[in-house]
Amino acid sequence: MPPSMSIEETETYQPDIIFIAKDRLHIVEEERIKGAPDLVVEILFPSTAYYDLRKKFKIYEKHGVREYWVVDPEAKSITMYENKEGRLVLAEEVEERGRVRSKVIPGFELDAESL
Repeated sequence: MPPSMSIEETETYQPDIIFIAKDRLHIVEEERIKGAPDLVVEILFPSTAYYDLRKKFKIYEKHGVREYWVVDPEAKSITMYENKEGRLVLAEEVEERGRVRSKVIPGFELDAESL
């Protein structure tokens, strides 16, 4: 299990996938990550969809996550938000066909057809 992420004083989060740039590895501690990752990917499941789309979105935005991806395997969709001046704004969205390419990780992309 990946380490928990402590970006709020009273709560911890465990995103499905995270990326932290090499120059920010100082935020990684043995049992937790103390700060916002550069990239967070959440894979939607019916039981967690509302939480991922509402609560976590606001927390990730507030703490400066640079990119936030929401992957919905059932709908074969990928939605990518990027941080612009402290706000997560929709950058790309594909459903069934198309690719989303990260601006944070050069060469990292995900094809909706592969979901």
